[in-house]
Amino acid sequence: MTAPDSLEEATAELAERLPYADINQIAHACQDGRAGLRALEAKVAGITVRTACQRLRGHLTDDADGQYAAGLLIGAAKARQNLRSERGVDVVWTGPPSAVHTARLTSAVVSELIDSARTELLLVSYASYPPTSLSTALAAAATRGVQVTVLLEQQADNPRFTGSASFSRLPVTRLSWPAHRREAGAALHAKIIVVDRRVALIGSANLTGHAFEKNFECGILLRDADNARVIARHIDSLREIGVLVVTS
Repeated sequence: MTAPDSLEEATAELAERLPYADINQIAHACQDGRAGLRALEAKVAGITVRTACQRLRGHLTDDADGQYAAGLLIGAAKARQNLRSERGVDVVWTGPPSAVHTARLTSAVVSELIDSARTELLLVSYASYPPTSLSTALAAAATRGVQVTVLLEQQADNPRFTGSASFSRLPVTRLSWPAHRREAGAALHAKIIVVDRRVALIGSANLTGHAFEKNFECGILLRDADNARVIARHIDSLREIGVLVVTS
C-alpha cells in the first residue's frame, strides 16, 4: 500500500489505529521534529510505534511541522476516543494494511482493554506466548485489584497442542478444560477477552506477540454489556458444573 499523500491523512490513520498512550508519546516526540521521532524510534521496542515514527518522519521538514503534527495527532486521537465510546462495534485487525482505514490494530485494542479494566478480566486463548507488554499490563491490572482469569489450552488435555500454559508468575486464576470433560480430539480454540462484563473482544488472535503484530488476524470488539455478561456467565457456568477446573 502506498503511504498517504499528506501529513493530515497519516496522523488521522495513526490516531485511529494506535492506543492513546502510544499517540501521546509519538506526539511528544513530534514536538522535536524528525530528531525527536528518530530518538523515540530507537528507544521503543514495539514495531507499530517504530513504524509510525518512520512514517511521520517522511512528512516532516522542520520543527514547525513537528508541532503541527503533534497537534493533529492529539486532536484526532481525542476525537476517535469520543467516537468509539458511542459506537457498539469495531473491527479489529492484525496484518498488512489496505486502502481501508476503518479498522483498529489488535495490539492497540488489547492494550486499551486491559488498561481500562476495573474489576475483572477474562482471557481465553489456545496458544499463549504473551509479549512483555501484555504480561506487564496484566500484572498492573492485578496490582490495582482487578480479578484476572485465564482459560488456556494445555498439552496434558490435548496431545496435539505443542505450546505451554503461560502467566505462571502472575497472580491470576487459571482454568483448564480437562481431557476427560471433552470430546475426543476436541481443542480449546476460542479467543476471547472480556472486560468488567461490559466489553468483549472475540476473534482469531491468540495471546501471542505474532497474533498481535504480525499474523493475519481479525476480531470484533463488542461494546455490549448484555452480550459481554453472557460470554462471562457461560464460562462461569462451565466452571460451576465442572467442565472447566481451576489449575495450579
